[in-house]
Amino acid sequence: LIVVNILLTSPTLLANNPPSPKLPKKINNPKEIVENILNTPTPKNWSPSKINKNAYLDIIERIVHIAAQWVNENGAVIDPVLKYEHGQTSSRFASTCATAIYFGRCLEYKEKLYQVMDHCCKMLKQPDSVEKSPDFWMRELVTAYNCLKDIAPKAKVEKWKKDLSCVIPEKNYKKVSSSLSERHQFHNWSVYGSAGESMRHSAGIGGPANELWGERFFDEYTRHQLWRFNEYGMYQDPATPITYDITTRLQFEIALASGYNGIWQKGLRKILDDAMYATLLFMAPSGEVPFGGRSSQFYFQEGIISALCELAANRYKDSNPQLAGAFKRQAHLSCLATYRGLLRKDGKLYHLKNYFPLTSRHGCDYYGHYSVYTLFAGSVFSLAALNADDTIKETPTVSEIGNFSFGLPNNFYKFFCNFNKNYLEFELKNDIKNDACGLGRIIMKDLPWGLLPVLPFPVKPNYQVEKSLPQNKCFTAIAPEWFDKKGKLRRLAEQQDEVGKYAEIAPGIYEVTYNISNVKISYTANLQTTNKVTLEITLNGDVSQSYMIIPILEFDGKNKPNTLLNKGNIISTMNGKTLTITTNGQNAQFDGHCVNRTGLYKRVKVPISNNKIRITFTVK
Repeated sequence: LIVVNILLTSPTLLANNPPSPKLPKKINNPKEIVENILNTPTPKNWSPSKINKNAYLDIIERIVHIAAQWVNENGAVIDPVLKYEHGQTSSRFASTCATAIYFGRCLEYKEKLYQVMDHCCKMLKQPDSVEKSPDFWMRELVTAYNCLKDIAPKAKVEKWKKDLSCVIPEKNYKKVSSSLSERHQFHNWSVYGSAGESMRHSAGIGGPANELWGERFFDEYTRHQLWRFNEYGMYQDPATPITYDITTRLQFEIALASGYNGIWQKGLRKILDDAMYATLLFMAPSGEVPFGGRSSQFYFQEGIISALCELAANRYKDSNPQLAGAFKRQAHLSCLATYRGLLRKDGKLYHLKNYFPLTSRHGCDYYGHYSVYTLFAGSVFSLAALNADDTIKETPTVSEIGNFSFGLPNNFYKFFCNFNKNYLEFELKNDIKNDACGLGRIIMKDLPWGLLPVLPFPVKPNYQVEKSLPQNKCFTAIAPEWFDKKGKLRRLAEQQDEVGKYAEIAPGIYEVTYNISNVKISYTANLQTTNKVTLEITLNGDVSQSYMIIPILEFDGKNKPNTLLNKGNIISTMNGKTLTITTNGQNAQFDGHCVNRTGLYKRVKVPISNNKIRITFTVK
C-alpha cells in the first residue's frame, strides 16, 4: 500500500511510527473511470465557460470590499455578527486582500492591509496565540507575504519576516505534542500547521534555531497523518466529512506547489494525484461539492475545488492536455456555482447556501461564523487565482459528461449517480449529527437549487437553526418509513448500522439497497432522460404499512415555492421553473416540516401500495 511504501523510505521514522491500518481494496479504479469518460465524444452543444482567473479575482475583490469595513484601528478584523475578532479571520483577510493587490485590485486598501499584517505577524508569535486558532495562520500569512514582498515598503516586509521567523510551532500552535500517540490522533489542524511551516521554509522566512519548524516540522507531523488517507487518496478526518477531505488535501497540495521537498514529497504526490481522480467523480454537473458531515454547504467548498483543480491542471498541462483541460473546466464550473452567493448583482454576500439574515446564523456550524468562512472563500479563491494558468484551455470535464456512478462504501459512505445532467447522492450510512440515511440529494438540469433536498435532515443538527423554524422530530431524507407487524414505526433515514449496497443495472439505471430490522429497502433509479428522474422503491420483509417521504422546499430565507398536492402527485414552482412529481400512490399529504441548512421543507407523505412505489420527477 502507498502508506507502507512511504514509511519504508524512512526506517528511522518507521521505527517510531504507530502502525498504519490496512486500507480497503479499491472497488473501482477512479483513474480508469475518468480516462474512459474523457475518451467519449464531446457532449452536444458543449462550449467553454469563457471565464479565466479574473472570475476568481472578481469574487476576491467583492469579499475584500465588504470585509475591509470590518478592520478596526488596531488591524484586527471584527466579525460583524459576533462583534469581536474570531480565530483566523484576520489572517484570512490578509491573504485575500494581498492577492487582490498583487493582481492590481483593491489598491485603496493597501495601508489597511499593512495594518492587518502588522497585527497578525505580531500576534502569532505571542505566548497566548494558542487561544486564537494559530495553526491556520501561517499558511495565510506566508501567502500574503509572498504577494506583498515586492509591493510593500521594505521596512514593513522585513518586520513581517522577522516576526514570522520568531514563531515556535510547538509553543505557539495548538495541535502539537511531544507524545507520538497524541500526534497520531491529530487531524486537519495539524495539516494546516504543517503546510504553513513548509511554506514558511519555502519562502525563505526562516525560523528559530534549535526548534522544530519548517520542512522538519512538516516531515515529523505529516508522518502521523498518512494513515488517514483512504484507498482513493481522500483524507479521512473524524467522521469522514467531505469538506475536511478537500480542504486538508488542499493544504498538502499548496505546500508541495510552494516548494516542499522533504521525505514525503514523492509519496504525497502519488496519493494526492489519485485523490484528484476521485474528486472529478463525486462533483455535481453544476459544479457543487457533495453534502456530507460538518461544514457542509458553504461556498468556500467550491473555492477549494477551484484551487485543487487549477493546481492539477498545471501538473498535467504538458503530459496530458485533455486531463488538464478537464481540471480547468471543473475549476471554472465550481467557481460559477458560487456566483449566486458571492457575486450577486444586488451586492449582498452570503457565505452559506441559503438566504437567511446573517444574524440568524442558520445552517452554520458553531464555529462557521460569517467573517471567518466568508474570508476563507476569499483565501481559497486566492490560491486558485495565484495558481491559474490561463493558457490551459477547457475541455469537457467528468461531472458534466456524466454517464457513470461512483461509490465510497468503506468510508465516507456515499454513492453518486451521474447521468444525462441528472445527479443523485445517496447516504449509505447515517451521520447522525449532520445527515440522514437514504437518498439525500437530487440535482437535475434546470431544477432550482434546493427545491428538492440537496442534503438530508438530522434530528438534532450539529449546526445552528433559525429560531423561528420548528425542530426536527425525526430523521428525514427522500426515503420510506413503515410500520412493522408489531405496529412500530421505522424509518430508513434513521439507519445507523449496516452500510447500503449499490450496483449499476444498466447505463443510467442504478440500484441501492438497505437492510434494516428484517426489511430490505431497494431503490431503482432511472436517470436516462435529461430533466427526468424515475425512482422505484420496494420494501420486503416485516412491513404492514409503508409511506414515502418527499421533502419539498417551503422557505430558504428568500424563495417561497408554490407547492400543490393532487392525489399522489406534487407540483412545485420556483424561479420560473416547475417541478412535477408523479407517483402511483394516492392521497399524498403534508406531514409536518423538516429543516436543514438550506431552510424549511414540507414533508410530503405518499402511501405506498403493496410496498412498492414509482416516483417520477420532471422539470420544465
